[in-house]
Amino acid sequence: MSNLHQLNILPEQRTINLIASYSNDFERDNFDYHQLLEKLHSTMSRNHFMDQQDNAAWMNHRGNDYLANPKLFAHAPLTYLCAFLSEIFKNNQLDDIEKNIEPNIFEAILKRLNDFK
Repeated sequence: MSNLHQLNILPEQRTINLIASYSNDFERDNFDYHQLLEKLHSTMSRNHFMDQQDNAAWMNHRGNDYLANPKLFAHAPLTYLCAFLSEIFKNNQLDDIEKNIEPNIFEAILKRLNDFK
């Protein structure tokens, strides 16, 4: 398991900025959740977002709290946001994510990521 309190586990700032910019998708009248998930997945894959980090134990322990209560993302540290995003996309197919995780979860994550631009 990665130490989530070490800043050196974080992806590059430009990658964080790019992912955070997808928060604008929620403001569009023709919001397409599946398209957003595809863009997130593609960007994360292309930029090797947290590829070398293993945060499965954190996700099982703390990540479920965030899934159950997305308001927690409003004050989440950057490392938690990155761990959550990486583990969601590492361990789930896009169709499963779309079916099982409400868009408001990603809206909360991406809104908070904007604070770290």
